[in-house]
Amino acid sequence: MGDKKRKYIFWGFLALVLIGALLAVSRSGYSDGDDAFFYRYANSMGFFEYLSWRYETWVGRMAAEALVYLVFSLDIRFWRAANAVMLVLLPMGILRLSVKAARVPEGSLLSWKDRKPAQPYDGMYNVGLGMQMAAVSGYFLMSIVTLGYAALWVNGSIFYTWSFTCGLWALMPYADFVFDGAAAAGKETKFHLEKRGAPGVKQFFYTVPCAVVGAMSIEQMGAVLVVFELLAVLYGIMKWRKVNLPLLIQTAVTVTAFGILFAAPGNAVRVASEITNWMPEYETMPLSQHLFITAHWLLSSFANENKLFLVGIWIVGIVLLVRRRGRRKSDLFFVGFAGIFTIATLLPYAGITALSDFGMQYINTAACVDPVPTAEVMTGQVWFAMAWQGAALVFTFVFLWRASGCQITLLLAYLAGIASEMIMFFSPTMYASGARVFYLTDLLYLFIILALLFGIREKKVRNVLCAVLLGLGVFNVLVQAFALFGA
Repeated sequence: MGDKKRKYIFWGFLALVLIGALLAVSRSGYSDGDDAFFYRYANSMGFFEYLSWRYETWVGRMAAEALVYLVFSLDIRFWRAANAVMLVLLPMGILRLSVKAARVPEGSLLSWKDRKPAQPYDGMYNVGLGMQMAAVSGYFLMSIVTLGYAALWVNGSIFYTWSFTCGLWALMPYADFVFDGAAAAGKETKFHLEKRGAPGVKQFFYTVPCAVVGAMSIEQMGAVLVVFELLAVLYGIMKWRKVNLPLLIQTAVTVTAFGILFAAPGNAVRVASEITNWMPEYETMPLSQHLFITAHWLLSSFANENKLFLVGIWIVGIVLLVRRRGRRKSDLFFVGFAGIFTIATLLPYAGITALSDFGMQYINTAACVDPVPTAEVMTGQVWFAMAWQGAALVFTFVFLWRASGCQITLLLAYLAGIASEMIMFFSPTMYASGARVFYLTDLLYLFIILALLFGIREKKVRNVLCAVLLGLGVFNVLVQAFALFGA
């Protein structure tokens, strides 16, 4: 297939996705709650007056608040068009990062410096239609509630989809620097700043503003962005004893923006208000209980809302291990347990919920949670479900290590997905924030799945897996739609 035809297919698919996104948001409008609040103040206060008021009395998310002000000052049609574009850019950004990061899934921890790319990157239009479909299927693998809150709700989409999209695209020059290898040009051993390297300088005209938006919106994204930027700079120092100067500047801007977010005087006011309104026990509960409710809530999310992303990792990992050259007998152990966890995770679709029922349905997340759940009231079935899901998460880390050939980037992304939910330990709105908190975890695990897919040599096998993921996602949507709107 010629390059011209590949480009037509690539852009044609994106056009179809954009049309689908426009149709999805076409019926969305302002809600009676937060949207009405933002609409009122965006149309009654000046821009800097609004930002100053929010920073002093409520939140430090100035980049997202600026976007909120802009959107609610304009016609709803602006949001619909902009949000549709963001819904296209988000999976394509994850796809680009994954093809850059994917390494040949063979090797050991000691070979981390010399890992070869799983697929040479020569333009997005060469990644293949199947991989494009797999990237977009991430939306279908999510909980409908997660997608609705984080992507189709007006203010929710700005805080989550827009800021996450900006954060992901802000990482592009770091991926170029770390994975392209161009920074290794010149064999100087003395540590120095490199004005040139893998990233093109023009990139920074959009990545630096994107980094500010990502760092000064949702704390989850800001933390992930800061960590991965710092790790990329550290990687350059360890491997080439170089620091790319534009990357260093962007990293400094990102860290500064993240610091400004946390320095907001309104943060203390917001936390105090949220404790009163959502979790009065937050400040007085013992550490043991606080740890329990965090673990209970987090494990429940992986057994329910995030489950198909774990299934995706297991399925692709199984294929990688089965088709690996020089397969070991121990690989069959990982394949077997991954198969068991996959089947167990899919049991709720057959009405068997013993391993997924954590009693969360009895917690009214739209109201004040008082009292919070305690370990003493949990049944033996819930404890078993928690132990099972905890074992699944630990196993997945080891399984991913084995299936990916010890790809550190994927392991870090896996841990980041768990950490992005664990951060809610520090928030009294752990329950009230709803399923949108799981959005970043889903996106990080989609990145892992795509990177593993690129490690499959046979294109036909890879395309079959892409079709499986898309089919599983469509099935997931239909099941949830029937549960929500069916008889």
